[in-house]
Amino acid sequence: MLSTGNWQDYRGKGEGVLIHLDTSKQHALPVREPLNEQGLPILDPNYETGTFGYLQCSDAKTRLATMKNRRRYFLFGTRYQGMAEPFRGKFLIIGYMRLDQILEVRKRHIHKWMEQKAAGAPAPECMDMDQCFAFQSAEMNFYATEDSFELSEDLMKKWGYKGKVTKQMKLTFTEEKLQVILEHFKAKAHKNAEYAAAAKELEEAAAAGKGEEASGGADAW
Repeated sequence: MLSTGNWQDYRGKGEGVLIHLDTSKQHALPVREPLNEQGLPILDPNYETGTFGYLQCSDAKTRLATMKNRRRYFLFGTRYQGMAEPFRGKFLIIGYMRLDQILEVRKRHIHKWMEQKAAGAPAPECMDMDQCFAFQSAEMNFYATEDSFELSEDLMKKWGYKGKVTKQMKLTFTEEKLQVILEHFKAKAHKNAEYAAAAKELEEAAAAGKGEEASGGADAW
């Protein structure tokens, strides 16, 4: 957890918002990709600090809409492409984040970008927005691939959605559907330490592959 300075308590209603993640093909756990398409580090969701949207500006519009609608949970989902072959191609909810605290971070992101733009850092997503909020959680948990919650096409249809999950879908879950997912995870042991260790391992391998110059480059936005 980060320092509690300036963070404000956040209370939302029992609804969930799906966050689409790109996860690594190089690990059995669906860990966040170490680098984006520009070869810059991906830091969210941040296993180490229990934050989303603080260290870098990802999913800015989704975070703002979540705050405005007072929703309480992020559900992290991915189309699995990792090393656990039986799960490849399935859309899995691999973890969740209860939104406990909130912080206005637009100035932070823009100041950070101004320091780094000479090194080629792209502008943050919130550059053209009036507000940008980060969330911090005392309950951000991630699970083994086999313990994840599958959003199958059949379940999506049963729940009244259009079928197969795509990245273009902006999914929110009612309190009833959210509870089904959270109850599934209650019986499972989280793998937070394993996720953090795997992320570090993949980041080090990516940095070694890119060479010394790239490993000291700017953060991704």
